[in-house]
Amino acid sequence: MNSPVPKQYLPLCGRPVILHTLDVFDTMPGCVHIVIATDDRETLMPMLADAALSTPVTVVQGGALRQDSVANALAAVEEADSVVLVHDAARPCVRAADVQAVAEAVAEYGAALLALPARDTLKEVRGGLVQGTIDRSVVWQAQTPQGARASLLRRAFAQVNARRQVTDDVALIEALGEAVHVVQGSAGNLKITAPEDIPLAEAILRSEGRGACG
Repeated sequence: MNSPVPKQYLPLCGRPVILHTLDVFDTMPGCVHIVIATDDRETLMPMLADAALSTPVTVVQGGALRQDSVANALAAVEEADSVVLVHDAARPCVRAADVQAVAEAVAEYGAALLALPARDTLKEVRGGLVQGTIDRSVVWQAQTPQGARASLLRRAFAQVNARRQVTDDVALIEALGEAVHVVQGSAGNLKITAPEDIPLAEAILRSEGRGACG
C-alpha cells in the first residue's frame, strides 16, 4: 500500500476498512461471536469502542504467520462443533448473502470457501518466460470467508499446521484429505492490496448503499 498505516485501518468512506468488514458479520443473525487476531491492540481497541458492535468481540494476539493468527483465534472459540468462518479484515466489500451461503455450506458439508472462477487466460511463468497455458476451466480464485466445523478445523491445525505453511485456511483441511465445498462469490469481494483498491472499494460500497458510502 506504500502507507505507514496498515491497510485494515486505512480510511474507507470516512471509516477504517476493518469496521466496514465487521459491519457485515455484526448484522448477521447467525453470527454469535467475533474473534480478531492482531498485534496492534492500541490502534484497534479505540476503533471497536467507537463501533459499538452488538456481537460479542474477543481480541487475541496475532501470530507470525496467517495460520498462527487463525490458530490463536480458534482457541477462543469454545463451542466444539460450531461453524467457524475465517475472513480477511481487508475484504470489506463481501456481501452478507455470500457469507451466509458459506456458513450454510459448512453446516451441510463440514468445510467450504468462497471462490470465483478464473475469467482470464492463465499462464504458467518462470523467470519471465511462459512455460505453458493453464486450463482455466478448473481454476478458481480463493476468497474469504473460508470455514469449517470447529472440530474439523482444530484437527487440521493439530495435525497439519506445524509442518506446512499455507496461504489460506482450507489448505490445511485439504491436507487432511477432507472435502472442501466451493461457494461461488463475487468479483466485488476484492482484497484491498494496492492504493487504487480504496476508491474501487468505495465505489462498490456506494453502489450497494452500504454505511457511510451510501
